[in-house]
Amino acid sequence: MPPRQAIFGGTFDPPHVGHVAAAICAREQLDIDLLHVVVANDPWQKSAERLVTPAHHRLAMALLAFRDFDGMVVSDLEIRRGGPTYTFDTVSELERPGTETLLVMGPTAASGVSTWHRADELAELATLAILQPRGEPPLRVEGWRTCTVEMEPVQASATQVRGLLARRRRQDITSEAARLVPPAVMGYIAEHRLYSP
Repeated sequence: MPPRQAIFGGTFDPPHVGHVAAAICAREQLDIDLLHVVVANDPWQKSAERLVTPAHHRLAMALLAFRDFDGMVVSDLEIRRGGPTYTFDTVSELERPGTETLLVMGPTAASGVSTWHRADELAELATLAILQPRGEPPLRVEGWRTCTVEMEPVQASATQVRGLLARRRRQDITSEAARLVPPAVMGYIAEHRLYSP
């Protein structure tokens, strides 16, 4: 089997325990040699709807969240590139001859992947590795190669974390929200007063 690399891209605003669990499951189940955690610079499909935390903070939090795991590297490639974030450009830059590339994503993102920038060309370059609850039937996306990453549901989302922190006084932020993000990330959020009311 050729070497495999995976790209797990996202806004990571902030990175939470669900992101970490997804990366671990993908790497273990799909025999991935190297998993790139790619922090988006300007996630254009989100930044039009809400204020996104500056990229340098999101990168720092991702470095903390994934620092203890072998076979994973946090990438600032899209931040260094600047401008809107397009997965096609990232895959093209990370592509290596003889290496299979997988895109790790949830079912909601996979269902909308055909609307992405240069989607037809992207489908030629990469396989979708779709995160799904254990026991659910595999999701197929027309025109794409797909495989499934099974994982136990994790009740955590970045929206949930931001909402909790926005509603809490500073001395209370380590309670509910602290269950949802790695401890080092929680410390960074507190130190830099991110997601404050």
